[in-house]
Amino acid sequence: MGKATKATKRFNRKYLKDELERRRKNKKGQELYKKRELKKSKRGDASGDTDSDQDQATGIDEVDDLADFAASTLGRKENLSKFMEADPENDSDAGNSTDSEDMAALLQEDEDDDDSSDDDADLSSGETGETDEDEDEEDVFKKELEAMKEKDPDFFKYMQQNDPASLKILEQNSEDADEADSDAEMEADESGDDVASGAEVTVKMLNQWEREIKKDHSIKALKKLLLAFYAASHMDSERNGQSDAPYRIQGMSIFNKTVSTTIRAAPHAFAHHAPVVNGKVQAKGKVRVVQALLKSYMASLLELLRQMSDAAMIQYLIKECERVVVYFRSFARYTRELVKELLRQFGSASADDGVRISSLLALRQLAAGATGDVVDMALKGMYLTYVRHSSVKNMASLTTIQLMRNCGVELYGCDGGASYQHAFVYIRQLAIHLRNSMQLRSKESFRAIYNWQFVNSLAFWTEVLATYCGDRADDQPDLCATLESLVYPLVQIIMGVARLVPTAKYFPLRIHCIGLLLRLSSATGIYVPVLPLAIEILESPEFLGRRPVKSTLKPLPLDAHLKAPKEYEHTRVYLESVLESVFGILADTVAAQSVRIAFPEWVVPATLQLRRWRKRVGKSWTRFSKQLQGLLEKIDQSARLVQQNRTKLDFSPSNLTAANQFMSTTEPNSTPVGTYAASLRKVRAQQRALLLEAEAAE
Repeated sequence: MGKATKATKRFNRKYLKDELERRRKNKKGQELYKKRELKKSKRGDASGDTDSDQDQATGIDEVDDLADFAASTLGRKENLSKFMEADPENDSDAGNSTDSEDMAALLQEDEDDDDSSDDDADLSSGETGETDEDEDEEDVFKKELEAMKEKDPDFFKYMQQNDPASLKILEQNSEDADEADSDAEMEADESGDDVASGAEVTVKMLNQWEREIKKDHSIKALKKLLLAFYAASHMDSERNGQSDAPYRIQGMSIFNKTVSTTIRAAPHAFAHHAPVVNGKVQAKGKVRVVQALLKSYMASLLELLRQMSDAAMIQYLIKECERVVVYFRSFARYTRELVKELLRQFGSASADDGVRISSLLALRQLAAGATGDVVDMALKGMYLTYVRHSSVKNMASLTTIQLMRNCGVELYGCDGGASYQHAFVYIRQLAIHLRNSMQLRSKESFRAIYNWQFVNSLAFWTEVLATYCGDRADDQPDLCATLESLVYPLVQIIMGVARLVPTAKYFPLRIHCIGLLLRLSSATGIYVPVLPLAIEILESPEFLGRRPVKSTLKPLPLDAHLKAPKEYEHTRVYLESVLESVFGILADTVAAQSVRIAFPEWVVPATLQLRRWRKRVGKSWTRFSKQLQGLLEKIDQSARLVQQNRTKLDFSPSNLTAANQFMSTTEPNSTPVGTYAASLRKVRAQQRALLLEAEAAE
């Protein structure tokens, strides 16, 4: 066994004991887990089909199997089910090493080239070495000899006389300790006057360091600047008397100067000492020194980002992280920490739109060239962060949720394979929840479906599929082909949610579901039968068999509700809000199909039902009866327009290719019914803007 390096000795002194204890606990926990699993399997064999019933109720095992199937369909062999059980925001693996360790590494002076080659020579790997088992046994043997020397000095003396070779290891340990002490003293002497304990940072020092870095690419000046940056990022610890930084930051002006100087000078120095070639970091000279500097800079930058509360400062730091994202990718630990911090900033309740957009841009750039694990972590974290913060409280929160949804959709376009796996698993989980609710049919099971988190999850995946299988299908055809198979199951889930509880109280939720189906159908061109769901609302007993209750309540904004409040049930105010939304959906649905070659025949059943409804209850709803009459007239005009264009055709109905190209140059919004639907959308947008202004005024 060769001589141990300084890094190995330092690890043995500081961390080996804790690491051995952690491994023992982990091994003991694994043994207990295996025993429990063995007992469960024995009980399962005795109880027959108990486990299968439980799986049917939860659906967890089924989702795990389907995750494997989703991976296999794309030729990927990694097991996604294990990854789906973890939460990136609660990942404890990233905290194995602390910022104090990074500063300790930064304080070390340059070592011999032989030593640096033994420890993390490849910056792109991001891996750390571990102590061999032989070194663990050696350390345990040392402790046993030391204990024997104290407890049984006579036997120890006997060993010195008869077997002195066995005690040479203690002498070597003493020499290593003396060598470490002398190295520490030499490092303290070489650090100079500027690194005296608690030296106060001045503007003159910062300017001098910046000049040396830019002019001479001085490693020593860069090290001092990063130590000052470390002190600036740990000012709270310094105030509490817990900081061990060699510099002190006094006043906000020095703090701002330190941060701005470091952010200007450090990337310039790293570009010289660790240039990026073909997307990979190529360190020059002493790799270990450059690696310590990079780690210190990234750790301080993340710590500073965690402490900031000003939106402008947070955006500034996130953009700086985006500039050096290629260096973050070189270290797995800091990549995970950066993803977690960006997700925290993205989902923060106090974050503004600029912070969320900056977080998205940094995440997208990080995932663009990262490994599969980082991409999975970013995609899963983005979706879960969106779901956690998707509860609608008022009209203003709808705007924030829409922005977060759009950001998530953008991120899911960076990797088609990973996006398909996540979409497959999470859409299947939504289907399992819906299936369980339909089987149990209890208040608790209905409550698991009829909530904003579930509905906004459907909205998220609807927007993902509508964007990449419709709006951007030509830009990313491979991603469109991958995700298109998920359109049908998502449509079935949305239709099942809409019809789960078909009562008047949940008309707002059904209207939300119809809007999702309409968005998916309009974007992808896949026909979805939306009109029956809307006409079922008009033919409900609330309009045909019961007289509405008069009320002086304010109009109910259905966009911010999934069910009618108790005081709004059966009132005329509530039903008028429902009719306005339903007529808007009818106009949008008919307008989306108004350039189809079969439009005149397709619209006949719907027009018959609408005319029958107007004749039956039109006198009770005079305003909406006139509005419906206008819609029917526009439908007739559009049908005549399609018939006029069909008279000019020279192909038969069996020619589907030519039929699909019918009126392809005509926009649906330019038809008579399309123009009418656009005017209704404009009125609804104005009403929504007035509601937002009223909430802001309150």
